[in-house]
Amino acid sequence: ETTTYVGDDGAIRLPLIGNVTVRGQSPSEAADKIEAALRDGQFLLDPHVTVTLVESFVAQVTVIGEVANAGRYDIGPNFTVLDGIALAGGVTEKGSDTAYILRADATGALQRTAVRLDMGQIVSAGDQGMAALQTLKGGDSIVVPKATFTITGEVQTPGEYRIETGMLLFQAIARAGGVTPLGSASRVQIRRRGPDGKYTDIRGKRDTPIQPDDVIHVKERLF
Repeated sequence: ETTTYVGDDGAIRLPLIGNVTVRGQSPSEAADKIEAALRDGQFLLDPHVTVTLVESFVAQVTVIGEVANAGRYDIGPNFTVLDGIALAGGVTEKGSDTAYILRADATGALQRTAVRLDMGQIVSAGDQGMAALQTLKGGDSIVVPKATFTITGEVQTPGEYRIETGMLLFQAIARAGGVTPLGSASRVQIRRRGPDGKYTDIRGKRDTPIQPDDVIHVKERLF
């Protein structure tokens, strides 16, 4: 009699025959597969195997940040990052197009993987895009950061807006309804937070990329 468990790869480890993949199979199907492996390996001529499920383990992941319902969720086999975010109700209007998976490595250190969430770009995003489709493991955390900018001054509709992928300054101004008759698109100041947490003021140009937490101020035009 042998007691074993199904690993993250969907396989069980058994004496003599090694790994046997049983993911998605019933206990009777798993038993047939083990019997076949014992026969094929010529370990037994007429093996009879019974598989009994002793305990069903449900893995959990944590989803936090800009999702509708942050929390811990049970996941099944083959659950992807996108599935995990869907369990949490999806990304909010202020959520970023890039999320992060936090996963402990063999030493216990947390590793961070960037994940593109824009389905239209996953195919062309290479390894980063494939991260959105990778299988989650128990203990993973998915973090969806906030990605908004604030625009003030001489624009039609000042306020806070979500940053679209690759958004530039002229697009951010357009998102706020454009410049008022008193404003100037060439007199724009951006207050930006650096990696040290301190803010600096930079002159905004038409093609300046917008970053999370930017505060854009459109000034009056000079007469």
